[in-house]
Amino acid sequence: MSHPGTGDDDEASEKLKTSLWSKLQQRLRALKLGKAGAHRAKAAADLHASEVRFRGVLAASPDAVLMVNNAGVIEFASDRVFDIFGYAPEELVDKPVSILIPERFRGGHLPHLNAYFTHPKTRMMGGGLLLSGRRKDATEFPAEISLSPIAMAGRSAAIAAVRDVSERRALEALQQKAAEALRESEERLRYFIKYAPAAIAILDKELRYLVYSDRWLADYGLGGQDLRGLSHYEVFPEIPERWRQIHRRALEGETLHADEDSFTRHDGRVQWLRWEVRPWFDTLGRIGGVAFLTEDITDRKRMESQLLQAQKMQAIGQLTGGVAHDFNNLLTVILGNAEVLLDELNSHDAHRKLVEPIVAAAERGASLTQLMLAFARRQALEPSTFDLNEVVTRMNSLLRRTIGENVEVDLRLTKSLWTVTADIRQMETAILNVILNARDAMPQGGKLTIETSNVELSDDYAAHRVEVDPGQYVMLALSDTGSGIAPGVIDRIFEPFFTTKPVGKGTGLGLSMVHGFVKQTGGHIQIYSEVGHGTCVKIFLPRAKADATTAVQPARAPATLATGAESILVVEDDPHVRMFAVQQLRRLGYTVTEASDGPSALQQVTRSGAPDLLFTDVVMPGGMTGRQLAERVGQMAPGTKILYTSGYTENAIVHHGRLDPGVHLLQKPYRGDKLARKVREVLDL
Repeated sequence: MSHPGTGDDDEASEKLKTSLWSKLQQRLRALKLGKAGAHRAKAAADLHASEVRFRGVLAASPDAVLMVNNAGVIEFASDRVFDIFGYAPEELVDKPVSILIPERFRGGHLPHLNAYFTHPKTRMMGGGLLLSGRRKDATEFPAEISLSPIAMAGRSAAIAAVRDVSERRALEALQQKAAEALRESEERLRYFIKYAPAAIAILDKELRYLVYSDRWLADYGLGGQDLRGLSHYEVFPEIPERWRQIHRRALEGETLHADEDSFTRHDGRVQWLRWEVRPWFDTLGRIGGVAFLTEDITDRKRMESQLLQAQKMQAIGQLTGGVAHDFNNLLTVILGNAEVLLDELNSHDAHRKLVEPIVAAAERGASLTQLMLAFARRQALEPSTFDLNEVVTRMNSLLRRTIGENVEVDLRLTKSLWTVTADIRQMETAILNVILNARDAMPQGGKLTIETSNVELSDDYAAHRVEVDPGQYVMLALSDTGSGIAPGVIDRIFEPFFTTKPVGKGTGLGLSMVHGFVKQTGGHIQIYSEVGHGTCVKIFLPRAKADATTAVQPARAPATLATGAESILVVEDDPHVRMFAVQQLRRLGYTVTEASDGPSALQQVTRSGAPDLLFTDVVMPGGMTGRQLAERVGQMAPGTKILYTSGYTENAIVHHGRLDPGVHLLQKPYRGDKLARKVREVLDL
């Protein structure tokens, strides 16, 4: 059974449920619609934010960003295109991308575009590919580009980022140019250091070699070695403490130098240097190490020593020549008058025993003065052209007797030897003097080697030796195996009266004579010696201008005393010499007048007429030489014969050791017989 109204309630309840469900569905639909709107709003906001960020990135990017489709049309351009290409972004949209490419490259652009979209891939910027862009004003610029493909509905496209690299390229070019300039500068510096005439070495703070010159290797006997990275003390392990202190001071910032300094090399040779040691600084101003600059002045010191020696020898020669000149005047008087006195004494006169030692002593004094004049290069030479081999061969037997049986003589004579022009008798005397010294150096015996050869002295050889001219020479080398000469003595052996022999064993004029003769002949003499091993004397005589030989006139045998009746004017400033000459000539039958100097002689000629023979001294007081007097007399009387006399030769009548052509000389001291023969010889010409 049912109760009244129950059915209505159910119906009402159903309606309520239906209503509530409807409202709920509406609410749910409303809620769904609200959420969707919120999602759309949020998505729109996110998109806007993304666009803001995207545009911000584009704005901050140094590159112009373009979107180009596969047809080559620009669909998007960032604001930076204006800065790079000069176009506003909207000017480029829907335009072909080729307007941004230089015209000369446009023909090849389309194939490249098609190839890219056929196989699209990301291509990063900076791959080494240098492209060019074209601005709105038609100017071009170097550019780099990156490409990134993107997929779009129904078509392909790519994002291109274009960067103007003009400034970077300019900077790179500038840097490259600077690097090349720096490299060239370094190469020039290394070249300069390597081939510098001075020795240069640059070391680091630990004194390890960084750079050094070829001269550094040569000067210190290090040729062919690679010093880079080696310590200075490895290269020179025995370096003195003094130099270690110099290195330390240089590393502390001090510059040190010396104009002259010496050290002994590892091979024992003494080397003279001018040097400077200074710090070098890096780019931050810090001391990076030390730099050495040294100049080898050994040759200069040797040349200075040679020059001083030559000047000393010249000064000694002038003194010696002057002494010999005056001494010859005295000897002329002593020897001449002693000879007259002997002639007047008969063979049984007891006084002859007093006069004969005077003559012998005077003759010995004359020989000594002749040696002194030879050293002073003031002797009158009688040169001829000859083969030196013939001289040595002719003297061989004499040399063997002189040097003794306990000395072996070895001749090594070069065939086809050049000829020389010299005084052959002086040459023989020079050889004999050297042989005598060699004999005395080998008292227990030994070996003497005599060599001849043709040599050419180079410019470099002559440049390192005083009084030596380059050219062709004939060399005579005389080598012994004797005791040798000490280093402290060898520089003095040519000085007159210097000798290491005991008293009474030598005058010290033998080698002086050799030196003077060789120099007066235009040659060169060099001595090499080592104590305990022997000595080698090398004589260089200039090659004769022609290889023909001239005969040497043999000395004429004494004949009867020549006399005459001609007139002779004797001009001599020394009254004793003049008196002797006048007396001797008058005894021979000549008519003799006399004068003490040139001006008085000219007065004599003016007053009495020109003589047949003018017999005049070369060196006289009064401001007129014998040569000048002879020229004046020759002008006044062209037929007058001239005979000169002198204690030593002067440049007035002798040049290069030879009498001028047509000049006749009677050297002092002279005896009466020599005076007679020479006067007659000149008068009979």
